[in-house]
Amino acid sequence: MEKYSMETLEEKIQKTVLTKTDRKIADYLLDHKDTISFKTVSEVAAQIGTSDTSVIRFLRSLGYAGFSEFKKELSRQVVRKLQETRETLSPGEKYLKTSELLKRNDVVSEVIRKSIENIQDTFTNVDSALLTEVADILVKAKRKYIAGFRGSSSCAAYMYRKMVVFLPDVVCLDKAESCTLEQMIDIKRSDCLLIYSFTRYTKINYALMEMAHEVGAKIILVTDKITSPLAAKADYVISTKVEGAGLTYSYVVPLCVSEILLLLISNKMKLRDKERLNRLDKYINEQEMY
Repeated sequence: MEKYSMETLEEKIQKTVLTKTDRKIADYLLDHKDTISFKTVSEVAAQIGTSDTSVIRFLRSLGYAGFSEFKKELSRQVVRKLQETRETLSPGEKYLKTSELLKRNDVVSEVIRKSIENIQDTFTNVDSALLTEVADILVKAKRKYIAGFRGSSSCAAYMYRKMVVFLPDVVCLDKAESCTLEQMIDIKRSDCLLIYSFTRYTKINYALMEMAHEVGAKIILVTDKITSPLAAKADYVISTKVEGAGLTYSYVVPLCVSEILLLLISNKMKLRDKERLNRLDKYINEQEMY
């Protein structure tokens, strides 16, 4: 079978005489390259507003045997693209890129531009209903485990520090050590795991997700790609863009997602736990901790 790349797909589409329906299908395929492998042809057709037959006929006009072959090749291309992206810039090259920005004195504008771009790209694709459902899971869970390691530990720590204000039984897991596994060993079906993990996924993430999966606890994953190797075991996947302007990842978008979840949680808990918040305020005021 011929090996297709996304560039080849784009070239094929450009060389094809498109009907109005073909153009709608082509736009959808190009705009949803990261997620289409997880959909059926019926789901794709429904979202486009056309028939299964039209989608398959269009793919065959591009040289694919059918939707299954297209998805398999697309999945391989997404993986290759991720690998190429990771290999494109080494840590040293990222450092040089950052140095160039500093020399040009435009690092502030570049970071702002990249942050805005990441926010727009992420929230164009994130369904608000998904965030509402995730917030509901966090409120209903008996115990909430919030995990993040290395760079993503900052996201986990932020979520933990804010969530304990509204909810009881919140546990922060931010050390890739055996004590973290000890903290998770008693997880129950009634609990949930919220995990922040981005490219160069820390190995302990797999163990935590397996522990939660074995007992049937809900797993919420905030990651950088829906094709993340961790996504298969997650019940809910929130894909966020974390591309930085220079040496490091940018956690602006994961923190925005956390902020949204916290606001949704606070709205759900506003009337339910007023007494708890009043008690907390009392002790904070007594200790003059502001």
